[in-house]
Amino acid sequence: MQTRILSLSLISFIASISAFAATRPSESLAQQSAPTAAPLEIRGHFIGEPVKRFFRLDFEARGEMEVCHQNPNRPACGRLLDAIEYGKRAEVSTTVAADLDHPEGDRDTTNFVLDGGKLVKISMLVNQAPEELKSLGRPTSEKSIPTQNTSGAKWENHLTIWQSPDLYVELYQDNNPSLTDHRFLLTIETPTEHIRDKPEAESTKPSSPAGPLAAAPSVAP
Repeated sequence: MQTRILSLSLISFIASISAFAATRPSESLAQQSAPTAAPLEIRGHFIGEPVKRFFRLDFEARGEMEVCHQNPNRPACGRLLDAIEYGKRAEVSTTVAADLDHPEGDRDTTNFVLDGGKLVKISMLVNQAPEELKSLGRPTSEKSIPTQNTSGAKWENHLTIWQSPDLYVELYQDNNPSLTDHRFLLTIETPTEHIRDKPEAESTKPSSPAGPLAAAPSVAP
């Protein structure tokens, strides 16, 4: 009888161990499936987007790619095809109607930079801060930049920055009175791409989102 009780206890102990082990994968799966923040998507694209997805979704860019497949010896086409096939660096520009209700009118240009097999930079002119920027929360910095030209005319440019370890977003308005277009220049890029364009930003790179800011755009003459 004692042997039987011992055997039953051993079976019960093994069953408990098995049940505990069975719960581990589901717990790990739950941890792995925790939701992540959606990327900032502008005009259907986001930083870090794979190059092949970019061309699949952008009708105008895909058309340029198809033209290049037919004319691979053109210098610009060589760079574009190398970006698609080998992850090299290339720039692509597409246009959209400035007024979607009147697509036959003026068109706005969006510039894209591809590097390492991914989209690393988006820049465009906008009338105001896009609604999508609200997902970034409060800006890291907002400032007015007193400026003047050689004739003594003075004005203020405006710069708003959102900065994180994975993304650099800049909304800049140049109010130089000699310019006819005072729309905002919206730039969205990786921090690495930002430093590539503005090496001086490396020395002022913040240790945290609330730290010192990258240098402001250069002043127009």
